[in-house]
Amino acid sequence: MEAQVKRILTAFLVVVTIASGAFAQKGVEDGSKYGHGEDSIRALTHLSMYKQFYKQKGYNDAIKSWRVVYSEAPKASRNMYLHGVNMYKIFYQKSKTPEVREKYVDSIMEVYNQRIEYWGDEGYYTARKAVDLYALDSDAKKEVYDMMHEAMDIMTNQTPDFALNVMMQTALSLYLDEEITKDNMVNNFAEASDIISFQLKSETNQSKREQLEQVQANVELIFTQSGAADCESLIPVLKPRFEENPDDIENLKNIVSLLRKRDCEASELYEKSAEALYKIEPSANAAYGLARVFLKKENWEKTTEYYKEAINNEEDDITKARYYKELAEITLVSGSPSQAVGYASEALKLNPNDGDPYLTIGKAYANVKNFGDNKFQARTIYWVAVDMFQRAKSVDTSTTDNANKLISIYSQYFPDKEEAFFHDVTEGSSYKVGGWINRTTTARFN
Repeated sequence: MEAQVKRILTAFLVVVTIASGAFAQKGVEDGSKYGHGEDSIRALTHLSMYKQFYKQKGYNDAIKSWRVVYSEAPKASRNMYLHGVNMYKIFYQKSKTPEVREKYVDSIMEVYNQRIEYWGDEGYYTARKAVDLYALDSDAKKEVYDMMHEAMDIMTNQTPDFALNVMMQTALSLYLDEEITKDNMVNNFAEASDIISFQLKSETNQSKREQLEQVQANVELIFTQSGAADCESLIPVLKPRFEENPDDIENLKNIVSLLRKRDCEASELYEKSAEALYKIEPSANAAYGLARVFLKKENWEKTTEYYKEAINNEEDDITKARYYKELAEITLVSGSPSQAVGYASEALKLNPNDGDPYLTIGKAYANVKNFGDNKFQARTIYWVAVDMFQRAKSVDTSTTDNANKLISIYSQYFPDKEEAFFHDVTEGSSYKVGGWINRTTTARFN
């Protein structure tokens, strides 16, 4: 390593000799790149030395010369600040005590401050500084949060997506610790969302668009999981967005999606947004949005109409199966068990591993009114109902608890042996439940 230093110094020997009598002034004193005279030679020498050591990952030697350039010629190089941050991060990772790590964090913050002082880009590098502080000091959440807002105030709609992500993460932590209010959390979400929406409108690079969309999804997820995102807080934030851009399809999709996630479909804003979205883009998702509007109003006819529109326009089988499954449950509640069975059966054709439609079919059978010609036949529907509950948990273990509860409830209504005796039915024998149910089952008694 000493030989390398000698070679580097030798390269500058002639220049040093020529300039040895020149006027000396550091770059930090007059704003020049390297300073003048002997000081410029000193700055250039140490700049070259630190770069050589840095390339060879000799960071302990590199930092010595780097500090000279950093202190005496702060405008010598932009990359110098990046290298300084990188080296201090490496020293931080290798340090063994909290006190030493804290000093390295302070050094990194100071490097950013000087970089901003001499090279500008205050908003962007304030954000970068906050990101590094967030990664290095878990106790500095409030400082990171304030720093991010400082950057956002400067950059406004040009705030980088990584900054919005970290701002929301720190906001969530502070909100859960009751260090910021619910209104703060709502405003953070609104501001971050508006910035991402603005950037998406003008972004043509597909990779960058996907990155922005992922950050948007993260921001929404953080907000919805915070507990601050209820209808009371969301609607005042989203209503101005709708009124300002009632024909913006991306804006409408975001509003509808957020209100749906927080069960705000009964709101006037949801209805207006869903209708506007459907007029612009009569897609499966837009039709589904309207179906949920009319569901909240218990308008079964319109609900069914828009569910069918969603089903007809949906290309993804799993999503279409979900629409059929939901429509089956809705139809059962509205009093049409045979139609509910039909929709649930369509859901199973598309997604046979989902146990929920079997639960719906079982409940539909169990809720048939005035079935059969006598009490015994009326009670046989509980056999096929329990069959469906058993089937549900056999294909989908996530339904086991619900299925077991339903089995416990409805098996107590099985026919008794005395009733079966008069109809020549024995336990364990095969039995055909007729009518529109039309299923073969096994006789069991209460």
